Amino acid sequence: MKNILRLKQAVQTQFDKGSHIAHGFDHVVRVAQLARYIAERDNYPEPEVAEVAGLLHDIGRTVQDEEKDHGPAGVPLASEMLDQYTGYDATTKRQILDAIRDHSAFKAEGNLTHIVQDADKLDGLGAVGVMRAYTSKYFLPAYDPKNIAPTNGERDTTIHAQIAFQLEWVDMMETQTGRTLARRRGDVMRDFLETFRGEVEGGDF
Repeated sequence: MKNILRLKQAVQTQFDKGSHIAHGFDHVVRVAQLARYIAERDNYPEPEVAEVAGLLHDIGRTVQDEEKDHGPAGVPLASEMLDQYTGYDATTKRQILDAIRDHSAFKAEGNLTHIVQDADKLDGLGAVGVMRAYTSKYFLPAYDPKNIAPTNGERDTTIHAQIAFQLEWVDMMETQTGRTLARRRGDVMRDFLETFRGEVEGGDF
């Protein structure tokens, strides 16, 4: 028997122990919602499975501080949680764990993995993407006065360069629904940068 509500509560408890500001429980909830939405629109046969994979995709961040390999690091705990709170068969469980393991991989196989990858990247786009760039890179200058709205991303220089870096994800989507949402959210981010530049340079008065 599946108990997604109890699983969600267990994931929240795990994230409450400590997680990165831009990769907290709010992030995984949004990714889970996006994963289910993509699955439904792209006719993936088990949208609930996509939601669960999204909910667990970053659980590895709660067991290690490092960004690198947090996907594989989360597999053992995710496996325990799936056993405790769901009744998925071995094949479905393996698909979920593979998606968790590979969601940050540059090249990965499997429809479920692609759904989770797209959902994860989509949460770094749009208005939420702007918010996450500002919160995660709060220690950096907001922008370079000579390049307020950069078109090329360069990490760890300015927050706006981080936004430009995240914009590169628009062209990395694997699913049809992901591509549609990414284009829309990418436009929001570009509009933000251009509006910001206009305000700073006095173009709006």
